[in-house]
Amino acid sequence: MENRGEKIYRLGCDIGGTFTDVVLLNTKTHELTVGKVLTTPEDPSVGALRGIQEVLAARGVNPRSELADIIHGTTLVINAIINRTGARTALLVTEGFRDFLEIGRGGRWDNYDMYIEMPRHLVPRRHRKGIRERIHRDGRIIVEFDETQAESTVRELLGEGIEAFAVCFLHSFRNPVHEKKMKEVIHRIEPSVQVTLSSELIPEIREYERASTTVANAYTLPNMKRYISKFQKELEGARFGGQFFMMLSHGGITTPETASDFPIRVLESGPAAGAIYSSFLARQKGIDKLLSFDMGGTTAKSCLIHEGKPVVTKEFEIARISRLRKGSGLPINLPVIEMVEIGAGGGSIARVDEMGLVTVGPRSAEASPGPACYGLGGQEPTVTDADLVLGYLNEDFFLGGRMALDRARARGAIQNRIAGPARLTLEEAAWGIHMIVNENMARSARAQAVEKGLDITEYSMVAFGGAGPVHAFGVARILGLRQFIVPAGAGVASAVGFLVAPLSFDFIRTYMMHLDKIDWRALNEIYKEMEAEGRQYLHRAGVRDEAITVRRSAEMRYVLQGREIDVPIPAGRLTGEHLPLIQEAFNQEHAQKYGWMYPELDVMGLNWKIVVSGPDPRFQLREVRKDNGNPAKALKGERAVYFPEAGFAPCKVYDRCLLPPDVMLDGPLVVEEAESTTVVGPGARCQTDPYLNLTVFLRVC
Repeated sequence: MENRGEKIYRLGCDIGGTFTDVVLLNTKTHELTVGKVLTTPEDPSVGALRGIQEVLAARGVNPRSELADIIHGTTLVINAIINRTGARTALLVTEGFRDFLEIGRGGRWDNYDMYIEMPRHLVPRRHRKGIRERIHRDGRIIVEFDETQAESTVRELLGEGIEAFAVCFLHSFRNPVHEKKMKEVIHRIEPSVQVTLSSELIPEIREYERASTTVANAYTLPNMKRYISKFQKELEGARFGGQFFMMLSHGGITTPETASDFPIRVLESGPAAGAIYSSFLARQKGIDKLLSFDMGGTTAKSCLIHEGKPVVTKEFEIARISRLRKGSGLPINLPVIEMVEIGAGGGSIARVDEMGLVTVGPRSAEASPGPACYGLGGQEPTVTDADLVLGYLNEDFFLGGRMALDRARARGAIQNRIAGPARLTLEEAAWGIHMIVNENMARSARAQAVEKGLDITEYSMVAFGGAGPVHAFGVARILGLRQFIVPAGAGVASAVGFLVAPLSFDFIRTYMMHLDKIDWRALNEIYKEMEAEGRQYLHRAGVRDEAITVRRSAEMRYVLQGREIDVPIPAGRLTGEHLPLIQEAFNQEHAQKYGWMYPELDVMGLNWKIVVSGPDPRFQLREVRKDNGNPAKALKGERAVYFPEAGFAPCKVYDRCLLPPDVMLDGPLVVEEAESTTVVGPGARCQTDPYLNLTVFLRVC
């Protein structure tokens, strides 16, 4: 019997473009209770609270006395930037540098396109103003801050309806004194307006990336503050008595106060959680090379995982004009799990273009009005409509039967908008939609591997999200993979990922110096300050000092080299005796990344980084006994399912919840659960493991 009143439950809540996923974990029995509700775009917190309350009610959990914490992720930030629905923002820069957002790095993402479209920045030129001040690159003040001119500029901008300010002065990462004075001036004139200082958000070299990141944070800051404040009040109204955390883009979790002040850090919170859960599965199953494939209602994401860890990068762009072309989006220079994201989800809309060709996405029907088969007013054909017509989805068992799908509406939308105009049969049109999406996702994953010099055929794949297991067989076959895994609760895997991540804070400081000329006392002081700040955040969140771990690294390059690489830095007080060790670590990392090294060349350190983390949560999947269940009882029946080898043919359908472990089944077959459906094509085999993860083995020609 459970000890009622003990805080043994943890909850993860992931707001996606179409659905909001909720997972409740009993930390004693390791039992998961899952829920999925339609996202409410007008106010995402409404759907989130509804999903949370439904799951808690299903288990009879008292939110005040039995729920330890809630970890939350949201698409609010990324959607605001993509859809341009953020606050009216102004950018204040050093006088004479008003146009460096347009100048960027001085390059073009396509040198041969005469009509190239460059990224559209979040702040129009009329709201970018120069402030009279100047800091030297070594931190000295060259031109004093002109407070009178600054006040006049702020009043002018406020008169134009500005709601948020981004401040990015030259070399403020060396000396932030003028940025701090600018913030004081703004708040003296209007205390309620939101201000983001680059020296507080991203105190590091490279003005263009620093300004772009600062602007994105300021642009989303007012909406995020309102959202988090409202969400917390609603949780209090629902008698929630535990701790509330937010997911970070690099895979850690943080306090709502930090997420509220720096919303750009939670930009990719949902996708990051999916990659974290994939990493957990990779470690559990002993897989060194894993491709994480997350397909939801609006987008699909792929991530490469090596030795149980995803790659974390700072070279991230959002709102790209061309999804695979670097430089065509807005740079965000903060740690994020490296993923490729494309507009291919269950709600992606199919159409016939001017050339008479069928295309799919990136436009999505999202939650409202949704695919035609939802019966909520959507008229355009989507991927979900095609999957329903092909027999992959059960119209009477979508969301476990809580939401009926309308096959007739799906057929009508595809016939009228695709099959008729393209002169195809209904089945050809539906299969074309399905395969186009598969090809798009496979091409993106292959490009991601090729860029790193990797052979994608050496990887296993884990497929999750509401639509991921439906399309996994087709994507894996195109990529030439030998197997893919569909975890238990695949439809809400990102929400499960929230429960795997540790509480974590990261910091970075720029200190440019040749390694053999470093002032070790100054460097130790930099690391000491960052670590103290991180420990302070964790202490506020209730983490004991002895449970905190600290990981150091630095971005280094050969002198005159254009880009840096990340190098681990030893713990403890650094002295000149550590120099050979650090130089050798740099050379080894450089050789691994680029295939060459020159130990005789001078090395420069630029950005010194630290990650301060709490302990990993004690997350464990529930193991199922081998004698639990009979595979014959899991057989729900048969239905006509389309495969190009045989057309529509009878296909066995299994209830995943009734499948016992260590059972091998031959395809073609369909495995259904409340939040997702796994399709296994002809020639493949499917096996359950002790945790009821499904592994599908493909026949590779």
